[in-house]
Amino acid sequence: MSPPSNNKLLENQVAIITGAGGGLGREYALLFAQLGAKVVVNDYGGSLAGVKGDSSRAEAVVTEIRQAGGEAIASGHDISIPEESEDLVRTALQAFGALHILVNNAGTAGSHSAHDNINIESYTRTWAIACLGTSIMISKAWPTMASQKYGRIINTSSDSILGFGAGGDGAYAASKGAVFALTKELGGFGRRHGIYINGILPSAASRMSDLSPFIKSITRRYFSPSAVAPFVAALASRDCPCSGELFSVGAGRAARMTFATCPGFAGATEATQFVDNFDAVLGKGQELFVPANCVEQIDYSIEHATGQKVNLDDIEHEE
Repeated sequence: MSPPSNNKLLENQVAIITGAGGGLGREYALLFAQLGAKVVVNDYGGSLAGVKGDSSRAEAVVTEIRQAGGEAIASGHDISIPEESEDLVRTALQAFGALHILVNNAGTAGSHSAHDNINIESYTRTWAIACLGTSIMISKAWPTMASQKYGRIINTSSDSILGFGAGGDGAYAASKGAVFALTKELGGFGRRHGIYINGILPSAASRMSDLSPFIKSITRRYFSPSAVAPFVAALASRDCPCSGELFSVGAGRAARMTFATCPGFAGATEATQFVDNFDAVLGKGQELFVPANCVEQIDYSIEHATGQKVNLDDIEHEE
């Protein structure tokens, strides 16, 4: 059987894309429809602070898709509310009879506050959309995908998890770090059920990136939102080979992003030994190791702490 042509890569697939009324989400929706998918364009018209508006932005994107000959419907559901997320999935199933793809793109920048005077309401709202909303949407889409033993889920993390050193409450970066970890955890589990879950750390011009004049000057020059969409479509396709991976994506480039460790410094019994050997602790001059999962990381830690090579999987099976 020959692979599908590019213009039919997502033919007969049904996709929910959250936060798709503008920016990256809109680009995903337009491309997915062009590639043959039936798209539920979800956007509640919220402000960057997370205040709910209406579905007019989503409806405008649906109009674009339909005028180009595609199929789409609009949704104004708030994905941070379980009942609304459940209804969003139900809406997709009622309209198109299936659900194959979920793109968790919705997010908010929140209202910036200082690290020593956190705006709790804004902090909580940022987490409710980016992290909790992603978890809720996965949970509501999961039964359908599990029953058909097939699904593609793409989560949205951020380069901000690497840090700017600019201070602030860290709500956005922390929520995106949580999405990174969630993707690693559920991605390994989902693969057993035919549900591939991956994530992206996109670089793209957006309302959010425009908040910083410095970041805006970079993204508007180098990172068009449309250049991210093709890789997201690749992750959404049946040909996606991986699950539990995250990727730096922008300007037509995609590259794996991951955690790594090093041998470090071992055998210490006193604090001063670590102080005197911080270069080794930091891994300077050492080869990095990329663990595939938590068990591999623990195996590696035992080996470099004790000199004993073990395999925790074997120990578990012995028990």
